[in-house]
Order: sequence, then structure tokens, then C-alpha cells
Amino acid sequence: MKHTPTRNLALTAIALLALTGCGAQATGSVPEPDSSSTTSTVASSSTSAVEETASTEETNYSGGSKAPEGEYRAADEHGPAQNVPKPVAPEGMNVESTEAMLLFINYWNDMRNYAIQTGDTQDLKRMYEDTYEADLRFIDSVDKLYKNNGWIIGLKRDIHANRELVTNLGNSAYSLGANITVENGVINEVHNIKGIDNSEANLNGYEIIVTFKDGEWKVSDGKVVK
Repeated sequence: MKHTPTRNLALTAIALLALTGCGAQATGSVPEPDSSSTTSTVASSSTSAVEETASTEETNYSGGSKAPEGEYRAADEHGPAQNVPKPVAPEGMNVESTEAMLLFINYWNDMRNYAIQTGDTQDLKRMYEDTYEADLRFIDSVDKLYKNNGWIIGLKRDIHANRELVTNLGNSAYSLGANITVENGVINEVHNIKGIDNSEANLNGYEIIVTFKDGEWKVSDGKVVK
């Protein structure tokens, strides 16, 4: 897994942490390059870039080294998570019942945590209805972050569902009341580091709306409940 420095990304990776209530706080910034740099400056920068790349190659793994096959390592300042196990869909999930719905919601949350650690968002996107635009934009920003050699530290999310707060909305749509807790974390855009503090957001309640259609569940929407 190789990650080399790139230009600073647009601030999309933070702006749309939908359903988590996350707030963004910039902890660093990168000045724009000076277009009037002299030839000597360019030469010096090229030398520095080579040295920086060599250094990055030695430290672009979480924990400071490549993990043995099958050994999970969480993301840290050195690099993204390694050998993240991909969640497996639970049996009995694809039927229209309260128990199945709760299985689906936990699986969806596990897949979202997996995507945040790996940038692998393809299967997660299939779990949404197009109506949940905010979370889909967030997932797109995660995808772009990893494609540009960035990564996320922390931000693991847990859903504490209250099965007593399940409401049948009709047409196979259901609402679930829940509390959601999210770890504090860091968005590493290589040249721009942003810290995320979720301590206040974790006090909120949430409503998650799901729909059962064509033999499977989809997440339709989610919002903070005041």
C-alpha cells in the first residue's frame, strides 16, 4: 500500500458527515505554491520532494511498517488502516420484520465503518436509496479522499437502536429512533490535517428511515431529532 503526497483536497471530506452530527475543525493549512519561484527554488523543491517521497515510503503504513497478512492495524498518523476485515451480511436479514431490519441497520453501519477505514465504498453505496443525498455525498467524499492518497483516523460509529421506537410509516417504510456515538478522529489529506470532535454531537438523538423493497432493505434517510 503506497501513499505519496498530493495537492490539498477540497474540503468535502468533512463538510458532509451526515447522520453523525460531526463538526469540522481545521487544525492545519497549506499555503498555495508561489508561481514566481526561481529556478533554484524549483531545484531545491525537487530535491526535497525526492527526500519526502523516500521518507513517505518508509512510513506510509499504520504502525510505521507493513502489517503481516491478516493482522489488523488501525489507521494512525503514519498511514491508513491495514487488513480491515470486510463485514459479512448476516443470515435472515432480507425479510420484512423488525428483527431483520435491526440486522440490516447494524450491517449497514459496519459497512460504513469499513468504508471509512478503507475507501472501499462500492458495496456500501448499494445499501442506499437515492433520497439519502447527504450521506451519499459524504461517501463520495470518502471515496475521493482515498483515491487522492488520504485516509481517516478514528470516526468509528456505533448505533444504539431502541426497538421500542420503531414506527411503520406505510408502504414498507420504517422509522427507527436511536442514539449514535462516533469516535473523535482525524481527516488526513496528506498536506492538510483536520481534527473532528464529536463530543457534543454524540448527545443527539437520531431517526433512521429504511425501506424494504424487492426483497432487500435500503436506507432512505436519517436526521437529528431535537
